Amino acid sequence: MDIGNILMAVLVFGVMVCVYIFLYLMNKKTPKPEGCEDLRADCSGCKDFACANHPSHHE
Repeated sequence: MDIGNILMAVLVFGVMVCVYIFLYLMNKKTPKPEGCEDLRADCSGCKDFACANHPSHHE
């Protein structure tokens, strides 16, 4: 193996990790859209039991 290929792979992986962390932090700072602040209060259940907002999870 060529050392240049290994360094390039490590560099690309490092850039991808940095982009992921940056986008994650920016997403955390983004405010929720108007009307979506508390979805649990208005959810009446839609037969999707895997949904975290389904009322059966709060009984």
